[in-house]
Formats: sequence, structure tokens, C-alpha cells
Amino acid sequence: MAVWLLSHPYRGIWHDARVYLVLGLQRLMPEAYAQDVWSAFGSQGGFSLFDEMYAALLLWAPPAAVAKALALAGGVVWVAGLLALAVKLLGWRGGVIAVCLVVILNPSYGLGASVLVTSESFATARPFAMGLALAGLAGWIAGQRALAVLTLATALILHPLMAMGAVACIAALALRDRFVLGLLVADLTALVLGAGAGLAPLAPMDPLWTNLVRHTSAIVLPEDIESLSLDRNLWPVAALLLAGRLAPTGRRRFYQAVALVTAWCLLIALVVGLHYPAVLMAQAQLWRVGWLATVVALLACFDVVTAQPAARRRAASLGLAFTYLATGSGLGSALLLTAYAALLLPPLAEACRALWASHGSKGFRRLVGTLITLGTCGLAWLHFGASEPVEIIWPALNVAIEAHPVLVYGFVPALAAWGIWQLAPHHRAMAAVALASVALLLWDQRSPSTRILEAGYLNDSDTLLRQLNIRRGEVVYWPGNDLGPWLTLGTAGYAQNVQGIGIVFSRHHAVTLHARLRTIRELTNDRMEPSDSNWSPWDLHAPFYHPSYLSSTAIRHLCSDPELDHIIQHQAAAGLPALRVELPGDQASRAVHVYHCAMLRNV
Repeated sequence: MAVWLLSHPYRGIWHDARVYLVLGLQRLMPEAYAQDVWSAFGSQGGFSLFDEMYAALLLWAPPAAVAKALALAGGVVWVAGLLALAVKLLGWRGGVIAVCLVVILNPSYGLGASVLVTSESFATARPFAMGLALAGLAGWIAGQRALAVLTLATALILHPLMAMGAVACIAALALRDRFVLGLLVADLTALVLGAGAGLAPLAPMDPLWTNLVRHTSAIVLPEDIESLSLDRNLWPVAALLLAGRLAPTGRRRFYQAVALVTAWCLLIALVVGLHYPAVLMAQAQLWRVGWLATVVALLACFDVVTAQPAARRRAASLGLAFTYLATGSGLGSALLLTAYAALLLPPLAEACRALWASHGSKGFRRLVGTLITLGTCGLAWLHFGASEPVEIIWPALNVAIEAHPVLVYGFVPALAAWGIWQLAPHHRAMAAVALASVALLLWDQRSPSTRILEAGYLNDSDTLLRQLNIRRGEVVYWPGNDLGPWLTLGTAGYAQNVQGIGIVFSRHHAVTLHARLRTIRELTNDRMEPSDSNWSPWDLHAPFYHPSYLSSTAIRHLCSDPELDHIIQHQAAAGLPALRVELPGDQASRAVHVYHCAMLRNV
């Protein structure tokens, strides 16, 4: 846990933590967000009880404190679940080392861009569901079926998309191989027949919706074959297949089951993403099984290394590390699949052994080992060395320093874990608790401006709404302040960047937001800057859809939409009546100008 705290700093309410916070607020104030385009047509929150838990906590503490507590609790659950599975597979000593390795590496998953990582340090339902799913797998392998079912059921009600992969793996373990293959064929047949019969959930998304999802949420539907990270997705499958042959006999079928489920889900996800974007299958997001495959594959690699004779462990670990680091180049999974093929084909394996024996002089082996070591170091530098320095805040000293993230979030936690492991057993616990205490003090790495901003979320929002002459639940457009309507005022937003999240779950959501943003783009008449040339007009996150200022003409035209009630901006628009209000704060720049659309429509 100390290693997780050191390698996963808390940055505040950002990424998907924003929408999970609003899901919780919707439970407390459903009328406030009823007209928001993000929730007016339903949201993914209806499939999870996490927002209920979030809402209950918000009754007792402000959003900033609750979000931080949930982020920490999610980390605890994730580490505990990972440790449970790792210890079951590798024993206590090997499990602890493997968990530290997985935590520090924190690999990404997904069909395309590296947006999601296996361990997150912000408040979402994913770490809870993932940790419980891992614990459920550990319980099933250990024969504790009731406990496994309970933990997996809890994971499903918190985040079904993240837990389905673990449930499928247990089904593959529980059934005979012929039944598993029969189910897969039956599932594929049912999907094909259902799509051919025109069943609505299996009908393809219409072109407009497909383009919006493909460009706004590339993690759901990749834009094209070039944007896919095939090597990164196939490496876990290859590593699991390899472990299915080289790991100790009792664990081979588990690795094979995870590989089978992952390969099947990836195949369907690729067909859906590139050729037939069926509504149900796109929303099921089967590619999310990649998180489970990646985590288990890393544990499997450790299992393979420790299962080798002592003389081969260094070579095995170096080879697996080389393939892991080479995944960005397209070689990682190819090398592992080649090794797997050699194991399956005895003549090929014997030929490789004979070739090595005939040319395996001591000097030649040293040369090959040196080349692989240098290659691995070079790949490690390319893999980890390109990131920019980050600012590390020391709360107790009130100072901040810049350092390379690999040094701070990788080397330091690994060195600390190694140092504690070298202590005598009766000193380890005290040293680990001391390290965890220091890590907890350093964990909150929010900047002072972020702390001030989050402290103001929904702080006396009723008074602020009265000052702005806005009623809770009315729709507000606030250029330049994406979260202002949601978290400063506690009311519905008209067209915000953050509302582009989750458009795969509702066509009405996607099309309505696109129409509003396109109108805003046409009214601002700003030319696309050269830096924006790579943005697609189908991408609802594109910066040219989100101006920081509207002219008086644009405000008049936008207010003609009866679904918009107010426009707020920091810069006054000439010639229009506005209510000027000083927001809480010491600077005059906190002043805003409120334009009431009903008043403008009546003029």
C-alpha cells in the first residue's frame, strides 16, 4: 500500500472523477441536473450503485473531501484484491514482489489511446470493481466459491463493464472446454442471427452517432486500423498462452482461460469497432477485459520466471522484460507468440535447441546476453524516459521541486520496497507502517489552485444562485468554465466539454450535444488555429467547440434556443443588459456577467 501511495499521487477531481461526482450529486438533487444534456436521456449511472454510495457520503462531507476519501479507498480495495490473487498464485513472498511490480508499472489498456490505466488514483467505481473482481478470482481458485460469488456480485453492481471479464473467466474455469467452446460459438451465432433479424440492440449505430463516438471516444470505437494498439493488446494474450505451457501445472488452466476470454472479447471488439458498430456490443465495451488480461499476464510472467531452474531465471526475466518494453514497436507479442509456437511444435523447439547448442559457446552467449541487455535498457529509456518532469509538492515544508516521474513514481517506491524487504522480519512491519505514513502525507499532490477550486465546489451555492438570479435546475452555458454549471452552481449545463463523455450510451445525448456545439462554433466564427488542425469536427472535445467568450450577437442567437436559460461569462458583451456579480474571492477578475435568455427573447 505504501508503494501504491508513492507511485499514484492524488491530483484531485479530474478525468472521469468529474462525472462520477455528478452522478452522486444527481442522487441528492435530481431536479438540479434533470435538464442537463448529460443526464436528460439517461446515463450509465443507472447500471451502478456506486453513485448511491457517493451520494450517501456527500451528505456528511463536501465534494473535495469525499472524492479524496473514495480515491484512497479505491486504492486500498484494488491493492488488496491484487494481493489476494498474487499470493494465491505465487505465494506470499512472490505475491508481494509481483504486486509492487504491477503497481509501479501501472500499464494502460484499451483498443487505442493510452487513456485508461489499470490503477487509478481518483474517485471512480473502477478500482473498487477491479479489486473485488481480482479477489473473486482468488477466492474461486482457492475453492471458496461462496466468497468468490459474493465479491464478484458486488463488483458487478459497482461497475458491470469492469467485472464481466472476471465472471467470464470463472465460467471458463467452471465448465468443460467443449462446453466453453460451444457457448462461444452459440454466442456468435446468436449475435449474427439477431443482427440479421434486425433486433434493435444489435442494429448498427447510425452514421452520425458512429462518427461522433469514433472521434470523441476513440477508446470505444477506434478511428481506423492504424489507431489500434494491437501489440499492446496481444502481448497479454501471448504472455498468458506462454504461462499456460510453462507455469506450474495447477495454474496453467487459469492462465489459458483468461487468454481465451481476452482473445474472444478483443475479436468481437475489433469487429464492432471497425466494421459493424452494433449498439449493444459497443455499449458493452468488451475491450475493457484488457485490464484483467494485463494484470494477470504480469503475474503470469513472474510465475513463469520463478518456475524456471535457477540458471534460467535471469534469461527468462530479461526476455519477458524485452518483449514487454517492445510492445510499442509491434515486436513484443510477435516474439512471445513465436516462443509459444516453438513450444507447441516439438521439431521447431528441437531445432532451436540444436542451433543454440551448436553456437552456444561461452563467449557467444555473453555476446547475445549483452546485446539483449543493452536492447532492453534502450527500450526502457524509450518507454519511460520521454515523459516531462513533474512538480512534487512537500506539504509539510510548503515547497515544490521538479523531478522526472520515472524517478519519483517508479525508482523511489521500488527502492523503498526493496529496502524494507532487506530488514529483519520483526522490523519490516514497523518500517512499512512508517513508510506508509510518510507516503500518505505526500500522496495529496493537488496544487494550491486546485485545492481552492475544489473547496468552492457547491460551497453555499444557494446564495450564489440567488445573487445570479438563477433557479436550481435551470440550464446555464458558461464559456471558459467547463465545470462551473455542475460544480460551482449545482445546476444543469447547456454544452460543456465534459458532457462528451459517455455519448455511446445515448444517441439523443450525442446528437443534441453535437447540434448545440455546432451552433456555438458557427456563432463564434473563430478560425481554426494551426495547433487545432488535427482535431476532427466530429470530436466534441475539439477546442474550437469551446470558446471562452461570446459576442453580443452570439449571445442573442444562442438565447433563441428555448432550452437555454442563462449565459455567464467573465467578459461583458457590449450592448446587452447583464447582471454583474462578484464571485467569492478577493480579485476583481472573479466578476461575472449574467445574461438571462428569457429577458433577451422578450426584447
